[in-house]
Amino acid sequence: MFFQCILIAVSVMSSRPGGDNGGVSLVLSGGGARGFAHVGVLMALEEEGVPVRAVAGTSMGALVGGLYSCGYTAAEIDSIVRNTDWEWLFSSRPDSRLTILPLRLSESRDILTLQVRGFSPFLPRSAISTQRVGSLLTSLTAPVQLETGPSFDSLPVPLRIVAFDLVTRCRIVHCSGTLSTCQLSSMAVPAVFPAVRMGTMLLVDGGVGDNLPVDVARDAWDYQVLAVDISSDEPGIPENPTLVQVGSLTYSALSSRVNGLYAAKPDYYFRPDLAGARSWEFSSRTADSLIDIGYRQTLEYLRRHPEIPREARSSSDDCLPGGAVEITGVVFTGLERVSPDAVEDWTLIRPGDTASQADLRRAAEQLYASELFELVDYTLQNDGKGGGALLVYRFVEREPSSIGVGMTYCSSFGLDGRITYRHRNFLNEGDHFVMNLGGGDRYAFGELRLLELSPGRRKWFGDYSLTAFQTRVQTYERNGSSSTPVETRYLCRAAAGFSSGWSGLSETGLSGTLHRYGSEGHQGFGSLFVSHLTETVDDLLQPASGMRLGAWLSWTPFTPRSHLSFNYDVLAAFPFLRKGTLMLVSWGQLLAGNTWDWQRSRMTANRSIPGVPLYALPTRQRVALLGRFRRQLNGPFFLCLEAGSTFDWESPPDLDEGEWTFGAGLSAGLATPVGPAAIGWGWSDRFQGRWTVSLGSGPTYGPGR
Repeated sequence: MFFQCILIAVSVMSSRPGGDNGGVSLVLSGGGARGFAHVGVLMALEEEGVPVRAVAGTSMGALVGGLYSCGYTAAEIDSIVRNTDWEWLFSSRPDSRLTILPLRLSESRDILTLQVRGFSPFLPRSAISTQRVGSLLTSLTAPVQLETGPSFDSLPVPLRIVAFDLVTRCRIVHCSGTLSTCQLSSMAVPAVFPAVRMGTMLLVDGGVGDNLPVDVARDAWDYQVLAVDISSDEPGIPENPTLVQVGSLTYSALSSRVNGLYAAKPDYYFRPDLAGARSWEFSSRTADSLIDIGYRQTLEYLRRHPEIPREARSSSDDCLPGGAVEITGVVFTGLERVSPDAVEDWTLIRPGDTASQADLRRAAEQLYASELFELVDYTLQNDGKGGGALLVYRFVEREPSSIGVGMTYCSSFGLDGRITYRHRNFLNEGDHFVMNLGGGDRYAFGELRLLELSPGRRKWFGDYSLTAFQTRVQTYERNGSSSTPVETRYLCRAAAGFSSGWSGLSETGLSGTLHRYGSEGHQGFGSLFVSHLTETVDDLLQPASGMRLGAWLSWTPFTPRSHLSFNYDVLAAFPFLRKGTLMLVSWGQLLAGNTWDWQRSRMTANRSIPGVPLYALPTRQRVALLGRFRRQLNGPFFLCLEAGSTFDWESPPDLDEGEWTFGAGLSAGLATPVGPAAIGWGWSDRFQGRWTVSLGSGPTYGPGR
């Protein structure tokens, strides 16, 4: 009996992961951006030949440790971290290069946007989205788990991940499951990142309960424990704390109390000096610095402790884990309001495709760019046939409705305010419905618009709109006189088009115009039109690079005043000199036929020459050229020089009767959350000097357009 007990005990010990003591269990703490130092720690351990047999991690330690457990070397993790754009990774704005141009151009630039259910606003789930973090982690870990299975003990390096359950108010130790989801649950700092729902549990950052899970590693494996603590120093108590400081101190005090329940002493404890690095400073510069600090200080620590076991690292561990996967099926889950047909329009990976890690990330980003979803999660599952994988998407649908408030000021036309109601899932088909209402100093406008993304053919779209506005603003004639007539205009438009991705669109359709100017009666006509627009600028307000090429041809055959009009718009922006941008703009209008006087082109906020007032210089034919040099100064400040000219004439053949207008100007300002704010002075040969003050993204309708 005694010998049977001995045999059973030996059998149990040998069945536990790590049945010998020829290595260490590595414990990596949480600490936000300070966790970049963990990468340097791993590089030093590999260089010194310290065999890491198992890893337990919390928060950022779970992120870095999870990748290491999948078989990525320290050098590969270092490359991933240094080559990641961390600002973009934590951004929730969809990638404009994956959003088709009609959808991107329909976005209003609001200073405040609230998601609404019906007409009741609600707060977002978190301050920062984990869409891109989760996509990156899944693309790196899912192919590995496809081969090893859900158990973390089956990974190349066994793993444990710590999170905290808000339902049971207990620490949770993950030893199996979808690795990327477990990593996200461990780093879900309350209110900063969204909590992760897992069955009946609602999980948040593991640092709430156990930021340095030494006891987890000691209970799971029979190795000596090396713990690396990169947590922030205890915060000092300010004499007059602010509201935010009181909240931070309260959170720190409560989490420290809970952490004390699980505290255990490791065999080796290492706390690098991170020179006051802050946990929220995620940037490439911070990553480079902290990785280097972690590497150097870990080497020094290991050389002071020669008793820590060493051995040569096997060369077989140096191959990149995962790789391209054959996709045998695509499954959608979590859809409640959005139809599968609408999702299909945005899906890049199809059954039969072979997907790399980059393909998986791009496909998820493409679905997120539809703006239908708050979160696009995915995983790979065995298809049961042994030859490929099922790509399973899990969607968290965005509340389809939102209300935005916009505001613009320009001394030339006054204050422009607008309210925008947007519904992103019209009739559950992923179409976008927009309603704009607003106005300003002596004008008002309203718009209804529907942007239809055709099911099964995402590149085809329909664009339908109805617009009305009324203005009473000062207009300037070419002879120098001015007046303030009331102008009322109603516009309707129906177009079908084809979008070539994020950069271009072509469309054809019908439009109608009903107009009244001053004391005249209503006048109107219908038109047939075709147009093309290519747009690659990086910023619609102040482009630093890119180009725009637009052309519109309209024919009005339905009235006695039949006419043909052609408009073009060309822009090129590129870096010029140090911190400078040179932008060249040209636009024009050509009219042929029997047209009304109110169809003449005028200067507007979007089409202006320095020193020339808005609604000035009416003309039938116009060609304009403008050059702008913008120099970025310290911080958000900038300086801008402009010079331009127009050549105007009345009839296409009569070029010798045309008139030139020249203007130049200087402005200075700064970038603000509501758009650029600037003050400038312009001079023209017709109107002499004029001062202008502006704030915001530009007017929506009315005199400035």
